[in-house]
Amino acid sequence: MLDPREPAVQNRHTDPVSAITVGALSIIAVALFVAAFLATYTYSTPNVELPLVIAIALLFVVVLGANLLRWTVRHLRPGR
Repeated sequence: MLDPREPAVQNRHTDPVSAITVGALSIIAVALFVAAFLATYTYSTPNVELPLVIAIALLFVVVLGANLLRWTVRHLRPGR
């Protein structure tokens, strides 16, 4: 009665790249909200917007590259 119905669910290993991707995309979402707030409501710090947007874009490219590398490794080495 207390045994799990699907033993395959327990055997799945979580991928660390997936966890990092979720965390990074959450940070990107918050940073985009901050960038939108700064672009709309803050006139005293106009030079903050560009470095923030560049950092957001670079973080997105790093996350995209990590997922592309993970995808490549999974398809070239299917046993892993």
